[in-house]
Amino acid sequence: MEISLKKITEFIDSLALDTVMLDPGDIPGLGAALKSLESVADLAGEIGEKSLISVTVGMKGYLERVVLRETSDLSPFEAGVSELQKMCRDLCNGNKPDKDVSLLLKSLGYEQTKAHAISSNQGKRTDNEVEDNYELADATEKSGTSGKEEGLPAKLSDEDKEIIADFVSESLENLGTIEVRLMDLEQDPSDVETINAIFRPFHTVKGVSGFLNFNKINKLAHISENLLDKARNGELSIDGEIVDVILESVDMLKGMIENVRASLDAGIPLEGDADISQLTTRIERLLSKAEEVGDKPLGEILVEKKAVSEADVIEALDAQKEEDGKRIGEVLIARKKVETKDVLSALREQKKISQPATLHVKVDTNKLDNMVDMVGELAIAQSMLRQNGLIVSSRDRSLDQTVNQLNQLVSGLQKTAMSLRMVPIKNSFQKMLRLVRDLAKKAGKEVRLVMSGEDTEIDRNMVEEIYDPIVHMIRNSIDHGLEPPEEREAADKPGQGAIYLKAYHKGGDIVIEIEDDGRGLNRKKILEKAVSGGLIMEDDNLTDEEIYNLIFHPGLSTAEKITDISGRGVGMDVVKSRIVEKLRGRVDVQSIEGKGSTFYIRLPLTLAIIDGMIVKVGIERYVIPTLAIQESFRPEKKDCHTVKGKGEVIMFRDHLVPLIRLNRLFGLNGRSRSDEMDCPAWKKLVVVVENRGKRRCLLIDELIGQDEIVIKSLGGELKHTKGIAGAAIMGDGTVGLILDISGVFSMFSEES
Repeated sequence: MEISLKKITEFIDSLALDTVMLDPGDIPGLGAALKSLESVADLAGEIGEKSLISVTVGMKGYLERVVLRETSDLSPFEAGVSELQKMCRDLCNGNKPDKDVSLLLKSLGYEQTKAHAISSNQGKRTDNEVEDNYELADATEKSGTSGKEEGLPAKLSDEDKEIIADFVSESLENLGTIEVRLMDLEQDPSDVETINAIFRPFHTVKGVSGFLNFNKINKLAHISENLLDKARNGELSIDGEIVDVILESVDMLKGMIENVRASLDAGIPLEGDADISQLTTRIERLLSKAEEVGDKPLGEILVEKKAVSEADVIEALDAQKEEDGKRIGEVLIARKKVETKDVLSALREQKKISQPATLHVKVDTNKLDNMVDMVGELAIAQSMLRQNGLIVSSRDRSLDQTVNQLNQLVSGLQKTAMSLRMVPIKNSFQKMLRLVRDLAKKAGKEVRLVMSGEDTEIDRNMVEEIYDPIVHMIRNSIDHGLEPPEEREAADKPGQGAIYLKAYHKGGDIVIEIEDDGRGLNRKKILEKAVSGGLIMEDDNLTDEEIYNLIFHPGLSTAEKITDISGRGVGMDVVKSRIVEKLRGRVDVQSIEGKGSTFYIRLPLTLAIIDGMIVKVGIERYVIPTLAIQESFRPEKKDCHTVKGKGEVIMFRDHLVPLIRLNRLFGLNGRSRSDEMDCPAWKKLVVVVENRGKRRCLLIDELIGQDEIVIKSLGGELKHTKGIAGAAIMGDGTVGLILDISGVFSMFSEES
C-alpha cells in the first residue's frame, strides 16, 4: 500500500504542475493529463480509498468533456487536483480523508460520467464493477468486444466530426515522420535525439486516441511508446527486430486511422477489424525481455536461459573463490557445464541492457558564451606566462615541464569549450526540403534535393546567419539554373532536376557545397549585363572565375523576367556580404555551360577564434585572416612597377596587382623610420590577399608567424573603425589589430 500511495502522490504532484499550463485547446496536454488520471485510478483501486476513486473518476469524465468541447472551464478540474493533493497528504500521515466531496463531484458531473460508463457497457457490468475498475475509456476493450467503438455515441455531431478529422490528419502526418526517422535510427541506433523524435508522435497519437475512445489505436500506440521509452532510458538497445516491429506498428496504426477517416462520413467512426493481438504480444515479449535481464548477474541469466542448472552455478561460484582472477563464465566453461556460445550470448544480453543512456543537459547560451570567453582569457594568460622573461630564461627543468603541461591542458580545455558551441547543420538542411518542394511547384519544375553531411558541426552563432545565403542560392538554382522538364529532356537530361546540398570539413574549414545539374552560368550574358551596368569595361580581360563572381554585384541579374522566386538582382550580393563580411568566409563558383553550377561556401570553424598570420608594420602588429591570404613573398626589383592612374603594382603570376602600403593607409608616419614610408617594395615583404575576386598586395616589414587568435571585439566608437575587424591580445600582453580585408580594399579605393 505504501508503494502505491507513493506512486499516486508522484502522479498527482506531476499533474498539479502540468495543470498550471493546461489549456482547453491543448489536445496533447489534455491527453497526458487523462493518462495520469488513469494511472491514479488504477493505483487507487489497490488501496481501496473510495473518495479518492470517486474524485479521480469524476475528473477523468470532466476532462473528456473538455476534449469534446462540451465545456472549456477548467476550474472544477483544478479544484479536483487540489483535493487529490490534500487526500494524499492525509493518507501519507495515516489519516483517512473525511472531507465531504459531494459538491466537488457534482461540479465535475460525476453521476453523468458514471451513468454514461454503465450505458456504454450495455449491461455487461454493474455500477460497482465500473467504479471498481476505473478504466472507463477502456470499458469496451475490457468487456471482450472487438472491432466496435461502443464508447462512442451512435451518431456524431458536426463538431465531433471536426475533432476526429483533425485527429486523423495530424496522426497520419505524425506517423509519416516516424518512417523517415526510422531510417536514421537504423544507421545510428544509439542516437537518443532520433529515438525521442520517434517517441513523440506515438505519444501524441496515444493521448488523443484515448480521449476519443479509439481503444485499439490507443493500445497499440501505448505499447509501442513503452518500447521506445525503454530504449531512450537505456534499458533496451535498438536492433533490427525492434525497428521492424515499430514499422509494423506504424503500418497497422495507419490502416486503422484510415478506417476511421473512411467511416467518418457515416457519423460512426470505426477502427476496423484489424487484429493487433499478435503485434502487441511481440512487443510485450521485447519489453519483458528487457525487464527480466536488467542488471542481473551472468549466472542468473544463464539459469533463466536454461543453459545451466542453478546447482552448477552455485558450485562454480564456490570454485571461483579458489581460482583467483577467473570469471564465472570461464569457470563454467572450464568445467564443461555450459557452451561458450551460451556464455557469449548471455554477456551480450547483459551488456546491451546495462549500457547507460547518454544524458543531455540544457545550458543557457549566455553562460556557455561566458565560459568560452573565460577560457579564451585563460589561453591568453597562459601564452603571456609562457613568454615571460623569467620563464624563458629559467633553467629549471621541473618548471619547464609544468609550463608545458599547463600549455597542453589549456589547449585541450579551449578545444573542448569551443566544441560546446558546435551544433549539427542538420536542422538548417532539413528546412530546405520544404523550400525546394514549394519553389519547384511555383516554378513548374521537377526538382529533387539530395543532402549529405548533415551531421557536420558548425558554430551555433553561424547557424542563423548561414540560413539566408543557402536559401538565396537554392532559389537561384531552381529559377535560373534548372531547366523546365521539356527543355531538359530535349537536352538528353532527366526531366527531374537535382540540387545537391553537402557539408564537410576541409583544411580546417567548413565547406557547404550547393550544386545543380542545370544549364550553368551564361558567361556571355553575365558580361553583357556587367558592361551595360558599368561594372566593367568592354576591353577588360577577365578570367572565368572573375566573370562568375560578377553575379554577386548588387543589381546584376541575368533573368529575362522577374518572378516570385528571383530575378530582381538582389540576393546574391547578400550572400557574399553575409558570408565574407559577417562570417569571415568566402564563396567560390564553378560552372560548365549546359552541365550545371557549383557554389562553394567556405567558413571558419568558429567565430570566437580566427586562424591568422601575425605581421609587423613598423612597430605595430596586425593579424591577417589566413582565409584571405593567397601567397607571401619578397618581390624582385623587376616585378615592381608604377602604373599611371593606378599607383604601385606588383607582377604576381603574370598579373599586375595593386600594392597597398599599410603604413600609409593607417597613418603610421611617426611610428617608423622616416625612410620607411617610401622604402622600395623589393626591400620588404608582400602578402597577396583576395576579397570578392579582387587581389591586392599588402606591404609589410616582417612575418612573425601563424597562430589561432582569440578575437576581442572593439567597443564604443572603435567598433566601426574601417579596415579593422577586431583586436587580439598577443603573447607579450600587447594588442594586435585584426585586419578586415574588405574594409582595407575599400579604404585603398577611396584614397586612389
